[in-house]
Amino acid sequence: METFDAIYQRRSVKQYDTQHKLSPEEETKLLEAAIQAPTSFNIQHWRFVIFRDPELRLKIRKEFGNDQA
Repeated sequence: METFDAIYQRRSVKQYDTQHKLSPEEETKLLEAAIQAPTSFNIQHWRFVIFRDPELRLKIRKEFGNDQA
């Protein structure tokens, strides 16, 4: 994607489909894309945590002040 295409096509998503589940292939592709993001001094100090349990996800949202479903 060209730079200007990315700028003009970007969107701000306000709501997500709470019933959507990523396939294992989609999840892998997303994580592989995320690790390509640049890091300060190429340290690559990112860590990914995937929460799949709906009850745990709700608890975390409430604990961190984002309990909107």
